Amino acid sequence: MSIKEKERIETRFGPLWSGKAEIAFQGGVRTLRDVKRALDLTGEDVMSIDLHELPGEKFAFRYYDGADRRVVVLVCDAEGGILEEFRAHIAEWLGELYYETGALAYDAEAMLHLLRKKSEEDGVSAGKADPC
Repeated sequence: MSIKEKERIETRFGPLWSGKAEIAFQGGVRTLRDVKRALDLTGEDVMSIDLHELPGEKFAFRYYDGADRRVVVLVCDAEGGILEEFRAHIAEWLGELYYETGALAYDAEAMLHLLRKKSEEDGVSAGKADPC
């Protein structure tokens, strides 16, 4: 199994949940919920992970896409336009545990819980994702 995309995401944005739940941006504050709503990511299987402030009036929104079973990072400009997108399958983080989950692999909340638990086991303090 290749972990190339996982490594790319973690090298650029840090381990899952290493970002923030809200960021100062253009004189205001953007929360996970605000960004999710602005990007029209309304599905129940879209689970927020974190936000990252980036240079040049940009930010990154990281979330779990349960329909696609991938961790996604969207890099956006000041107007909320998507500049870059990165996707890595959840199996890159969970390894064999993913394949042992059976039907739970289709439950976004269960998969996010496993990602949090694995992150904590790997020494990363997993913050709370916005369940909206």
